[in-house]
Amino acid sequence: MPEPSASRSSTRPDTASGAAFFQVGTEKLIELSLLTFGLYGFWWTWQQWQSLKARGEAVNPWVRTLLSVIWQYDLYRRIATRTRTEDMACRWHALRLHGLFVGFTLVPLWLLATDHPWGLLINLMTLLPNVLVNQSINAINEKYLPFYEQNTELSGRNWAAVVAGVVAWLTLLTLALTSDL
Repeated sequence: MPEPSASRSSTRPDTASGAAFFQVGTEKLIELSLLTFGLYGFWWTWQQWQSLKARGEAVNPWVRTLLSVIWQYDLYRRIATRTRTEDMACRWHALRLHGLFVGFTLVPLWLLATDHPWGLLINLMTLLPNVLVNQSINAINEKYLPFYEQNTELSGRNWAAVVAGVVAWLTLLTLALTSDL
């Protein structure tokens, strides 16, 4: 891969792929997050922490992903800092997005604990802050990755998740339409 020009940035990413963070197209992030009922959001978060660990950061991706309600702010802050380091406009604030993430994580847990049927669907709203952050990641990585490396196409595993997700959503819809509420 060609070296970026000095005028672009003196902070070259040093992960194996050349990406500053885990690269995934925003459309793919949205599709897979919605179809997997938010599970892809955990994968996305884990991959971001893995990228930081690969660059030598002292982080435990498993712990930080499982406790993302606590650690997501740190992830957002690091990405915002890197965005500014790359002389790009960061159009979001880490603390505000973290507040949304926490709300969209804890409120659904409370709703599910009280047998409210909307808990699972409201949890999908955690996608919103992640999409904004992912757009910044994509802008950073665009400096270093050719278009074909930007992870916008669905892999075999992604397609398996899509099929499973469609079946799950159709099952849920069928159950909702046929239940005697």
